Amino acid sequence: MARVGVESIRRQQLIDATLEVIEIHGFQGATIGKIAAASELSVGIVSHYFGGKQGLLEATMRYLLSCLQEDASKLMAGQPNTPRECLMAIVDANFSGVQTHAQSAKTWLAFWTQAMHSPELMRLQRVNERRLLSNLIFHLRKLMPGESAQATAQTLAAMIDGFWLRAAMSEGRIEPDQAVALCKTYIDQAIKANNGASE
Repeated sequence: MARVGVESIRRQQLIDATLEVIEIHGFQGATIGKIAAASELSVGIVSHYFGGKQGLLEATMRYLLSCLQEDASKLMAGQPNTPRECLMAIVDANFSGVQTHAQSAKTWLAFWTQAMHSPELMRLQRVNERRLLSNLIFHLRKLMPGESAQATAQTLAAMIDGFWLRAAMSEGRIEPDQAVALCKTYIDQAIKANNGASE
């Protein structure tokens, strides 16, 4: 097997192990030794690829963010290309695939907590936050005035984050159908309210 292929497999093994260990032991208890053991790789391999625990957490968050973007792209590709349907796809993506795993919810919580003390993690958080808001505002502006689009996007992003925070604080469980339904209801109510105001 090519060296690049081996490296890719090992990196993914370590990321999967990080998700598993954080779920069981939390961020503080997720030592390099435990992650290495869960991945069946050596501590030296962890240091070689990621430089340490912080680098591994950053890579894990990039992986979850990448999965989120891929899910959104796939869901949008399968829907009519209307602003409302694109908004619905963004909501679906935030509550589908790997994002609904208990491991992901607990890792997101660890990420948010550590971001307050890590410039690199905070940068990732800001990139994620800006990307979500930008995507929401882009589609909402086609349905309502710019000021309303900004406010609606901020509220919707807060709803998405809030559902995830509640899930992570409830043993990592999330009821995606309920979260999706509430977010989508809010979108339709905001569209209706703004259409009514413009009439």
